[in-house]
Formats: sequence, C-alpha cells, structure tokens
Amino acid sequence: MKDWLIIDGYNLLCRIFPKTPGAGAAIIARNRKNMLALIEPLVNLLAAKITIVYDGAAVEPRPGELESEIIEVVYTPPNISADSYIENLVWKAARPENILVVTSDRMERDGAGAGGAETMAASLFMEKIATEQARLSSRMDKHNKAQKGPTLGDFFDISGHKSTPDPA
Repeated sequence: MKDWLIIDGYNLLCRIFPKTPGAGAAIIARNRKNMLALIEPLVNLLAAKITIVYDGAAVEPRPGELESEIIEVVYTPPNISADSYIENLVWKAARPENILVVTSDRMERDGAGAGGAETMAASLFMEKIATEQARLSSRMDKHNKAQKGPTLGDFFDISGHKSTPDPA
C-alpha cells in the first residue's frame, strides 16, 4: 500500500463510466459522486491518503457538492491541466516513491514516473478496486458469521411449552 494515491479524475471517470464524455453536467456530477462512493470504502486499503484531481476547465460542481471527508477532491485552475497539477504534486513531494498515480495518459505516467512515483493504468486500477472490494466483502462476511448475535429464542419461549401467565 502506498502512502498517497493520486487519481487523474476525468481519466478514471471516463473508464468507469464510458458514456461520460459529452454528457451533460448533471450526469457528470452524478458520475463523480458515484466514483467517490466506489473508492471511499477502500481508502485505507488503497492508500492512507487519496487525492482526485479534475481539470478545472471542465464542468465545475456547485460548492459543497462533492465534499468527501476522506478523499481530497481538487479542481485545477482553468489554465492548468490535471496532468500538470499531478506531475507538480509528485515532483514537489518529499517521498515520491510512496505515491501511486492512476491515469491511462501515457505522457502523464511518464512524467510522474520520472518524478519517482509509481504509476498504474486506469484499467488496472479498476481491477484492483474490484479485487479489494471482493476481499473487503469476504472479510465482512467472515466477521459477521463469527459474531453470534441474539436469536428469536432468546426473546421468546420456542420450546413448545405453554408458559403460565404471571400472577398480577
């Protein structure tokens, strides 16, 4: 697990939701929320810190629309691409070897890799998400089965005996 996962937001979004390019603002906003919902439960499994970077020139959310308490969401200024922003994050990082950058943009992967970060294509990251979701689900199932909770028999007499009413 890396310390910091940086995701090229629209690059991954368009791979998870292929109909996003050219979609209306409402669909793009819904897809961004859905992507957050997909990744949030996996934060500590994927990385200690996750940042999703979107190009600021694209459709902007309304204030507070995409807030996540556990994932940092960044919109670049209109004159800076998400690619450049991500590369700057990597190059300025104290320990770039502890960063994983997710994008399918080859030039961005080369730039981030040259800065010392590990890179991963969006398609491979989607496979990693599926694997981690399956592992988490399996762990939760095992945990739930190990927890013996109360049964109806704990609350009702199901032994077949008639209970005698309490004298009042």
